[in-house]
Amino acid sequence: SITTNVTGMKPFYETVMAPATGWADIVKTGQRLRVTDLEGLQVVDMAVFNEHNLREKLSTSYSRTRAGTERLGGPDGFHPRDRLFEGDLLVSTINGEMMRIVADTAEVKGMHDVHGRMCNRHLYAAMGEPGKDGCHEIIAGAVAPWGLLPEDIPDTIDLFMNFHHDCAHGWWVLEDGVSKPGDYIEFEALMDCVVALSNCPFYRGTPMKVELFEGDTA
Repeated sequence: SITTNVTGMKPFYETVMAPATGWADIVKTGQRLRVTDLEGLQVVDMAVFNEHNLREKLSTSYSRTRAGTERLGGPDGFHPRDRLFEGDLLVSTINGEMMRIVADTAEVKGMHDVHGRMCNRHLYAAMGEPGKDGCHEIIAGAVAPWGLLPEDIPDTIDLFMNFHHDCAHGWWVLEDGVSKPGDYIEFEALMDCVVALSNCPFYRGTPMKVELFEGDTA
């Protein structure tokens, strides 16, 4: 059943994403998107586009950079962050404010990858699984109704993905996610957005719930 939300918001849409499937829809300014891990340790890749200018899209690097500006003028100087937390913004390729993280219930906060690229057919072929679609192909299929092509897909924010850098070895480490059953992350749209999700086939392959909320006009 549809869950409750913060005071003043009401649910108007819910679906469950099967493993290795995609979803895309418009999230209007002021509406909220919640992604819930139903069984734990699963990952969802998320891409965001400006509905009215699809060439403007999520920039994870600008989002990290914007998060670092909280220290401007402080004693530690300017340091773009490696994680995004509640209150932080998803910023576009032209620094437009697209969405704000308003809730993150996992015990380890901010564990949502904003550094790597999506899994894709080339990766799976190299791993001995030729022909298998990755998140790139899944998201590209989900946004095709808007006329977007695979080359239009930006780097994604990968929800609940435990992906961190090992400085000693000079490589990135991919480990199990940090979410438990029922954990969710929630975003408020700051512009009219086309949001696309992929229930990542690299992980356990369990369902994820997607909900939309809007202001209560009753």
